[in-house]
Amino acid sequence: MTAADPIRWSAFASRPAAVLAVWALWCVVALAAGAAQGFAIDGPDNWMRLFEVRDLLAGQSWFDVAQYRIDPPHGASMHWSRLVDLPLVVLVLLLGETAAMALVPLLWLLPALFALRAIMLRLGSGPLALALALIAMPMFPLLPDSFLPMRIDHHAPQAVLGLCVAALLLQPARSWAALAGVLAAAWLVISLEGLPMVAGMAGVLGLAWWLDGDRRLGVFLATLAVAAPLLSLATRPASAFALPYCDILLPGHMLAFAAAAGVALLLPVLPWKDRRAGRLVGLALIPLASLPLALAALGPCLTSPFGEMDPLVRRFWYENITEGLPVWSQQPAVIAMLAWSLGLVVAGWWQMKRDGVGSAARARDGLALVALLACLFSFMLMRAGVLAQMLAIPFAAVLLATWLPRARAIPSALPRIGATLACFALATPMVASGAAKLVETRVLPGAATAVRVDRDRALDEECDFSRLAALPPGHMLVPMDAGPEILGHSGHTILAASYHRNQPRMRDVIVAFSGPVAGAHEVVRRNGADYVVACTAKADFAFYRSVAPGNFADALDAGQEPDWLEPVTGFEEGPLKVYRVR
Repeated sequence: MTAADPIRWSAFASRPAAVLAVWALWCVVALAAGAAQGFAIDGPDNWMRLFEVRDLLAGQSWFDVAQYRIDPPHGASMHWSRLVDLPLVVLVLLLGETAAMALVPLLWLLPALFALRAIMLRLGSGPLALALALIAMPMFPLLPDSFLPMRIDHHAPQAVLGLCVAALLLQPARSWAALAGVLAAAWLVISLEGLPMVAGMAGVLGLAWWLDGDRRLGVFLATLAVAAPLLSLATRPASAFALPYCDILLPGHMLAFAAAAGVALLLPVLPWKDRRAGRLVGLALIPLASLPLALAALGPCLTSPFGEMDPLVRRFWYENITEGLPVWSQQPAVIAMLAWSLGLVVAGWWQMKRDGVGSAARARDGLALVALLACLFSFMLMRAGVLAQMLAIPFAAVLLATWLPRARAIPSALPRIGATLACFALATPMVASGAAKLVETRVLPGAATAVRVDRDRALDEECDFSRLAALPPGHMLVPMDAGPEILGHSGHTILAASYHRNQPRMRDVIVAFSGPVAGAHEVVRRNGADYVVACTAKADFAFYRSVAPGNFADALDAGQEPDWLEPVTGFEEGPLKVYRVR
């Protein structure tokens, strides 16, 4: 390597071309992996997003996102946003359905990589740290799956928007804060789960006002207050805000944003603005103005996006969705992963502070606060760990850029190799999570699963739901997790899927499979079901069987169907059980 090589490498690593090169490599690998698996759709949310797009292209109203093949004829209300549908619709029209589903997750990756680049440049990181940040995503367990082909649910878009907002708020210009407010509004329209993080980011800007008189807070809140209702009304009918649901951005939230923005815009003209004590008093006026409005307008929706949840649905559905549970309800491997991400933020911040970053000190501290908030939020809601791990990447990259050259400088081969591997092991949550997983399965096997009744046996086989397409169309009672895939492979309708606005029918499904046979008959009769379908190889079916011996799920698994069901010919063997209601 000549002396000019590091100069050329430094110049390339800081250019947008480096981002495009990393993204192109990721695309090649991901598309090759997707092709090897036949670009198969996996997961209920991906199926449901596809149905949203199909229905829109088939003529369903832009403002109507209900799924009418669930609990027909009135359908299942959905809280999803059309904003996520837009890139899918465009690419479906241009390239077809499979190509769109393969490419859209990769398109969401591109702004995430540019946001990481912007963060590293703002921190004043060297070319090695910048390059490591761009290639670090595979080292974080929650991130690679988020951008796989066919992964078209809304979780990756909301995390990418969160990362972009964080990157923009590190920039000193108020114009970037204005754009951040617009993206924050889009984030909240897609998922109200982002609200704690948006509030936390506004709080970091509030600290900047208090410490330095930084005026970006008012700009951020003002554009948020304007963009939130505009984007909401552009994607939802006004009637949606009168429904008894707490899971979307409501007028009460928007009133609170407007009040907070109004006060924040006045801060620079209030008395004592030149003193920190005066600026702190001004900041205190923001919650005093906004929180009473939010409390009065939102009521119980202020604290619970799900509102009132049926106790049975909570027990048998919500409390078993691991990605929606807090850290104390997770397995050791997940706990280790979330905790290690937090540790990386702290260690990386300390390393940057120790090395000194000059004028970027405020950006460093602001990013660390936002990343810490994201990590703490992931302790309360596991799926928020996607954003937390994205925000941890810059800190992991700095740690690697600091210690990797020292490891590589060790003269002896074995210590050098060991030190190099240790650098990578310590800079990722993957190793800690893997070690905890090993403890789960080898040392404490009982902790590895919450469903203890033959779950390993139940998960040995897959069910081919495409076989159901050969049956005459009918209404089906099926376990909720299997419902969307059945809709995707056939023309049938189903009672319910795992979407909380459909709680009465969700309760019916739970009562039917987990309760006595007579209760299942009542559910089938009352809902006019033509078929009962169960995949005994699914974890949710195993969970229903574990509730009580001799319940409906147990009877179906044992081949002891009641006399009001008739086995459908061709489904006698294997885990897929299909019965026609007599």
